[in-house]
Amino acid sequence: MSLARFLRLLSRRKEIDNDLSNSPLRRCLNIFDLTSIGVGATVGAGLYVVTGQIARDVAGPAIVLSFFIAGVAAFLSGICYAEFGCRITKAGSAYVYIYSSLGEIWAFIIGWNMILEYVIGTASLGRASSEYIDSIVGGAIRKFIIDNIGQFQASGLGSYPDFLAFILVLLVSMLVATGAKHSAVFNKVVTTINMLVIVFVIVIGLFHVNPSNWAGANQFLPYGVSGVLAGAASCFYCFVGFDVIATASEETINPKRALPLAIMLCLIISFLAYFGVASILTLMVSYDKLDKFAPLPEAFKLAGVSWAKYVIAVGGLCALAGSLMSGIFAVPRIMYSMASDGLLFKFFSRIYERTNVPVISIAFAGVLSATLALFLDLQQLVEMLSIGTLLAYTLVSLSVLILRFQPGVQDVEYDEETSSSVRSYRVICCQSMLPESKEAEYKPLESVTNDKKPDIEDEEGPTDTTSQIAAAAVALIVVGLTGFCALLIAGWDALGDRDAWAIFTAVLLGFLIIFGVVVMQLQPKNNAKFPFTVPCIPVLPIASVIVNLFLLLKLAKWTWVRFGVWMVIGFVIYFGYGIRHSREGSTKQDSNDNDFILQGTPDIGQDVKTVQPTNTPEDKKPLLSGSEVQ
Repeated sequence: MSLARFLRLLSRRKEIDNDLSNSPLRRCLNIFDLTSIGVGATVGAGLYVVTGQIARDVAGPAIVLSFFIAGVAAFLSGICYAEFGCRITKAGSAYVYIYSSLGEIWAFIIGWNMILEYVIGTASLGRASSEYIDSIVGGAIRKFIIDNIGQFQASGLGSYPDFLAFILVLLVSMLVATGAKHSAVFNKVVTTINMLVIVFVIVIGLFHVNPSNWAGANQFLPYGVSGVLAGAASCFYCFVGFDVIATASEETINPKRALPLAIMLCLIISFLAYFGVASILTLMVSYDKLDKFAPLPEAFKLAGVSWAKYVIAVGGLCALAGSLMSGIFAVPRIMYSMASDGLLFKFFSRIYERTNVPVISIAFAGVLSATLALFLDLQQLVEMLSIGTLLAYTLVSLSVLILRFQPGVQDVEYDEETSSSVRSYRVICCQSMLPESKEAEYKPLESVTNDKKPDIEDEEGPTDTTSQIAAAAVALIVVGLTGFCALLIAGWDALGDRDAWAIFTAVLLGFLIIFGVVVMQLQPKNNAKFPFTVPCIPVLPIASVIVNLFLLLKLAKWTWVRFGVWMVIGFVIYFGYGIRHSREGSTKQDSNDNDFILQGTPDIGQDVKTVQPTNTPEDKKPLLSGSEVQ
């Protein structure tokens, strides 16, 4: 196999079919369902525990500023997901977005790590739920298991087998297996209760605030600006999880409208919840007197409202249940999407006809998560929670940037009246255009009559060459930003002392970043239209990349070691199975190889699609409406 062909196999891109009727999954979720799933994933136990810990030990009352900075950073990633969400209506979230833009190998890396993230996240939430319930009953469950079953003595395992966590994960997995609509109803119930408890905390807390707890810089900013920034890095993880909304794209009614709105609503609601609770908590009690493990109940106890702890306990349980359900809901959709594309074993894509869900994927994810929750403790689990999500956020932001400079990008429009997708295809390299049609679902970008020849793509638009130049410039920007973030983390003191090497490195990296941005901006952009587009290109995607790279480089070295081990396992599966069974390879490999022999090496990763009109009844079948899927 030649090197050129091997690289072409790794960078082949997925062609997306956005036909809303072409899916074995049932489209039954609306904006409210998606928003509740997203809020359930983001507003979890962190609200009841982590908020107090960060305020007490990291940022003080200025945690409200930390949450604002973290919310803005999460919003940057969220708007990138929102653009892809209205463009690609398939399950898989970041995996399928990157597969359609950057290529197969990057998609597999992200999909494989998202599986790990959600499985471990589900296990950690199961363990956290068990510990939370155990704390309510005074540790009776832990004591019973240790006295009657025993403890683990082997290193690398938890202190005792947590059977309650095992059972909780399996029960929620069984609920998810009953169908997307049942999962959404359960999530709406627990999320609504959680939101009501948060409103209760804020309203009741307003009657017990003490403004002196925020008075003066020493009281409001006890840890300085550095504490605010350190707190923002920790608070950012509280917003991680909104991307679960995108995994349900293939089960959503009118996803081109519902997904962007649900992502934005999820982030806004989550920010208001965290900001409100953090404000009330630090106004009720001085930050240095907050309880480390139960800050909210103790704060209300000090205020003379000790009975509130029972309401808060209910809210905490509902928050944990919503987060647990969201994690189990997401991972089977990613496995289903990867297996449907041939990158994972085919049986993971099987759909149970009665519930229209990938039941084998749900069973695998549920049993694996439950087993991890049984044997590992919470601290061991959370160490691997962040790397896959941050990588996904980074590549999705880069994908939005790169696609602006690619030729042949499809227009996507949304028709409010018919709730159908209107897709317009640009024609490149003198390809044939669709003739005029009376069908409402598909329209050519420009009308073509018998006495008028098809127009060639605008000469000032992007070409293969300019697209490659822009991609190289983006790669240069990423290298520069990675080096700059590493310099800020490892060489902050040297920069403060004005050491020559640090100043020279900063100037060199700054030059690389500026040069890359200038070269990229000089390349022509495509004029593709979408229902929602990321504004302020390239500023917002680059800002999102900076935040995610900084947090990635802040991770502990052992997290990267575990990531390497997981990737070795993944590459064994991909190169042993996925690269040979890929649907993109099976449908394109023969023709691509002929093109490679006759015409030379094509552009890596460039997909060219010619749309031919047909008159079969299936092609004229209208897209499903919301009432029909119900």
